Order: sequence, then structure tokens, then C-alpha cells
Amino acid sequence: MRLLLITNRYPVNADDSASPFVPHFVTALRNEGVCTDVLTPDYKPNKRGDSPLAPGGGEGRGEGGRVYRYLTGSPTPIGSWNLASPASWLRLVKFVRNGRRLGEQLCAQYNYDHILALWALPSGHFAHTLSKKFDIPYSVWCLGSDIYVWPKRPVIRGQIASVLKGASAVYGDGYDLCERIDNWLGIEAQFMPSFRPLSGLDNGEPPQPTEAPCYLSLGRLHPAKGVFDLLNAFAKVRVILPHARLRFVGDGPAEQKLRAEVKRLGLSESVAIDGPVGEEIVRQRLRECHCVVIPTRSDSIPLVFTEAVQAMRPVIGTDVGDLGAFIKRYRLGLVVPSAQRGDLSLAMVQMAREPVFDLQGRGDLLRMFDPRSAAKFFCHRTFGSSGKLAPQSAGPTPLKSRNKEYIASD
Repeated sequence: MRLLLITNRYPVNADDSASPFVPHFVTALRNEGVCTDVLTPDYKPNKRGDSPLAPGGGEGRGEGGRVYRYLTGSPTPIGSWNLASPASWLRLVKFVRNGRRLGEQLCAQYNYDHILALWALPSGHFAHTLSKKFDIPYSVWCLGSDIYVWPKRPVIRGQIASVLKGASAVYGDGYDLCERIDNWLGIEAQFMPSFRPLSGLDNGEPPQPTEAPCYLSLGRLHPAKGVFDLLNAFAKVRVILPHARLRFVGDGPAEQKLRAEVKRLGLSESVAIDGPVGEEIVRQRLRECHCVVIPTRSDSIPLVFTEAVQAMRPVIGTDVGDLGAFIKRYRLGLVVPSAQRGDLSLAMVQMAREPVFDLQGRGDLLRMFDPRSAAKFFCHRTFGSSGKLAPQSAGPTPLKSRNKEYIASD
């Protein structure tokens, strides 16, 4: 079997924080015997004479597949472009043209059995277009923003709906996400979790009570991620726990404003903002912290949740998507009803003095999220146990049975 996997981001090396779970999923697919090629943007400025196919062609050799990158002419990911600017629309035209052109080259050269798009836009658009031209079935793996954020814009909402309706199968990295797709479009989406294994974290222990906790925020610095809510909550925590510290790891559009707020609140001595870091520093920051705080407003199951669990660090999370449900079900931290300062600060003080982290729950969750299980699940549904394409005409599975089907495949 040969698969074309189209993804919005793909790391250039182990220290690249762009969708870091995708290479692990690709490796698991290849270990299942599926030759997997990857089509993804190359975010760097164009040079004179560059073609849509990034210099050097496909990365990697052998029967397992290669990574192919098309040039975007920008070092900034498309999700951060200001589409109110005419310049961004011109870049978007080039982005779509280059991605489609390279995708057509690959589909013309290789006999793909299936296309998998990560995520609905723009990858799903490419998959939809290539499927029509080359008569190749495609699936879409939805991220939280595909359903929670972008459908609020009428034009984009219609595009996402068209992409999902044309797919032979739809997946979501959360149960709540799947249910919302079902309620919106009547499509029986399947739960398939995203996960990045971090080595070297199995020898730690859950934290002990402390009056000097270190709280960690790991991920994109964006208002929707609750970074300002967390900072304001921490200012309140410091009144009760004057030796507490807070560290932000990551970058994003809110970074400069966040730094200014830290200074305005007089917290420069107790709040650190690291910026983007490599995998080894991520492991180090996880070991150093007392707990991880995820005050998100729109995620399904953020990657940082399972990264914290691997490091045996409890999580304080908002009750959005599936985050709150998983924290409660596996007893891995505290859930707050909102990211408001009062809710967060109370939980942060409680976690410092009475940490909540169940080792049995950790083991159960990590077995469920293993990318090898996700790859087996996808391959079984797509290609079937016989190595041929699975029939797509089978009737839909009820939501509860569908969820049990994935869990049973662990």
C-alpha cells in the first residue's frame, strides 16, 4: 500500500516544534508496511530561481517513503497570516498553487492507494482537489481549530464542510470533536489521538507538596491559549505563595505583549519566557516544574497534556474539548470551569499543596494514546486486514461504539 500524507506542518529536525507528533505517526504507518510519502509546506523565504518543489527534492530514501516540501515564500506559518492584508492573499495564491502543483506531480508519478490530510484546511483542500483529479479516496484528520475556531467564519465554514463531506473517512483527535462533526454534518467521525512520545521521562516521580511551586505553560503564545489569563492568575497566586514561579515555553503572536504585561505587573523576577526550544529542553522544563497549566479556550486534547503526563507532572486544565474529561477520568490533575483568574488561581494553590496524579491512570492513558495503536487503527479502517482498501460503503457506527472500537484496538 502507498499513502500520500498531506500535513500543514512537518518538523525539519528533532528540535522543530511544528506538529512534532506527525513524524511518530508516519514512522508507525511505515512500520505497518505502508509506504508513506509526506507533502508539506516549506516555510522559508523564496530565492530567485526557486521552483515550487523545495531544493533537494524528497527527504529520506528507501521503500518507506519520502518528505516533499513545497515553497511558500514565507517564514511564517499560514495559520498566522493576516488575511485582511492584500499581501497575505497574494502569498495564499502562491501557497495553494505550489502545493497543488507538487501534489499533482506526486500523484502522477506514484500510484497512491489513499490520501490522508492533516488537517481540514489547507491540507484537506489539497486532498479534495487531488482526489477529484486522480480518483484517489482521501481521509481527513481534524484538529480542534478545524471545528472549534475556523467554522465561525462563513466562507471557511463552507470550505471545511465541503472537504469533510467529500472524504471517505473523517477522524478527530478528541471525542468531543467527533461528536461536533457528527452534529454539524451528520458525519460519523472516528476518534484518533495525536501524541508525541518523549523519551527519558519514565524514571521520575509525581511532585510532592510545596510552598514554592514552579508552574509551566508549554505551547503557542496566543490569547486563545489563555496565556494572559494564566499570567493574571499567577499574580494572584503570588499573594498566597510568594515563592511561586511561572515559566512560559513557546512563541507566538502574543509574545511581545506578554513580556510587556509581565513587566507591568512587576513579575519579572518570578516569570520567565523561554521562547521556542528543542525537545531536550522541553524534557528539562517538564522535569523542573511542579505542574503544567493549560488554560486553553478551544483545543481538543493539547499535545502538552500527554507530554506532561509522560513526565509525571499533574495538569491544571480548562473544561473544554476532551481535556477536562481526560484529566478527571484518569485522575491526572485538576479541572477548572474557566480560564478566569479566580478559577485558575484557586486550582494552582491547591495543586501546590495537594498534588493530584494517579500512576495507574497515567499508564492507562499512555497505552491508549500510543501512535502505534493509532496507525494500526487507521490502516485497518483504510486498507483492511487483507492489505486491500477497506470498503467505504459500510454503515456508520454509533458514537459510543465507535469510541470503544478505538480503545479496543490498543
